[in-house]
Amino acid sequence: MPDGPLALSAADRASLAAERGPVNMAVGAALVFEGGPSLTRDAVVSRLAARLHLIPRYRQRLEETPLGVAQPTWVDDRSFELEWHVRQATLPPPGGDAELAAYVAHEMSRRLDRGRPLWELHVVGGLAGERVAVVTKMHHAMVDGVAAVDVGTVLLDPTAQPMEVPPPDRPWQPEAPDRARHLARLVGTPFARGQRLLMDTATRALESSPRRAADDLRAAGDLVLELARARPQAPMTPLNLPLSPNRRFALARADLSALKAAGKAAGGTVNDAILAAVTGMLARCMAVDGLARAPVALVPVSVRSDAEELGNRISTVFVDLPVHEPDPRRRVRELAAATRVLKDSSAVRAGALLVGATGWAPPAISSVLARAMGGVRALNLVVSNVPGPQQPFYLAGSRLLEAFPVVPLNPAGQRLSVGVLSYDGGVFFGLLGDRELDPPVERMAAALGEALEELVGPDA
Repeated sequence: MPDGPLALSAADRASLAAERGPVNMAVGAALVFEGGPSLTRDAVVSRLAARLHLIPRYRQRLEETPLGVAQPTWVDDRSFELEWHVRQATLPPPGGDAELAAYVAHEMSRRLDRGRPLWELHVVGGLAGERVAVVTKMHHAMVDGVAAVDVGTVLLDPTAQPMEVPPPDRPWQPEAPDRARHLARLVGTPFARGQRLLMDTATRALESSPRRAADDLRAAGDLVLELARARPQAPMTPLNLPLSPNRRFALARADLSALKAAGKAAGGTVNDAILAAVTGMLARCMAVDGLARAPVALVPVSVRSDAEELGNRISTVFVDLPVHEPDPRRRVRELAAATRVLKDSSAVRAGALLVGATGWAPPAISSVLARAMGGVRALNLVVSNVPGPQQPFYLAGSRLLEAFPVVPLNPAGQRLSVGVLSYDGGVFFGLLGDRELDPPVERMAAALGEALEELVGPDA
């Protein structure tokens, strides 16, 4: 029997209510693949058509009640057109980072159509070296009930040979399929280790009901707000002026092993090294001598215990960034000491969320970050750093080379977000900034590159 309309959770409603004026609550990524004759828009449409039954929310739209007398609900879109959600574009020459970033910025300046399911994929050609990018875009309000099962989970394969996914029992009709049953069938088939790892993530994400997922997210979001209220205000910086409608985007990258070594040499972790590089970026781009106190970043931290063999237990904390410390290694040490204390607190552990074994950052994490809003200026920027898989993934036989996350700006006046994803030996940074940010996000990315080089260089 078809399920009825699904009520939106508190986190859903918060995301939708925040999208007013210049605010856009879309999250996404720019995935860069090696070129190949099989990686076309038609191939992406075909892949999604074969696997979309695993994520029924991608066929659901919002239904508003007349005069707004009740909360909107999720309902199956009876006019669903998969082809409409998959776009195609070609970058202008030379097809480098700047051209790709400009395309992402343009798309992240445009809101999703609320009359349709709230997601899009863009297959982008024209990149140098005959590479192809897939730009993903989805609304925060799609998080609850989907958990770690996002479009990347079903789009990608852990080997060049595509996984065989059992088809649905019957052609799709406007109702909610039994996702857990389909995934149980998948897990019962003989997968390679990487394939089983991928599907384990999806299976665990579906073990809890959508209501339980919504409750977990709401509790974690409430914790972030309580932590924010308990802290002194963050300093006023150029990062915290009112938002304009449009965005800029910029890319940066680093070697994961080099960052790990730099963090370890300074008595910290790779996460501390990443935060130290972001600190160095701000020190280069802001008049830090005039700040009354250190800028504050909202970041995820791992609170996984030794007994937890699978998955990552992630919580969020507010971290003061030591911009007045000129030595990059000392920055790492200060950050390591601060995050060690924070992640050992009982409140932070109580607000932890479990992410999947593959390490793909689920929309849940970004949702929690975006919920840190309100009247108090608790943070200056978001640094969304969640570890990703260290094995290669593929689409239509083409290897995924790079993955740059896109984290939306905070509606409470936060003009810069830094998304970070480690994948297959690399660390990939996606900087989303307000178009009026001064200095512009392109300068921020260049400064981040300089800070990364300083940190991993022989004299760091």
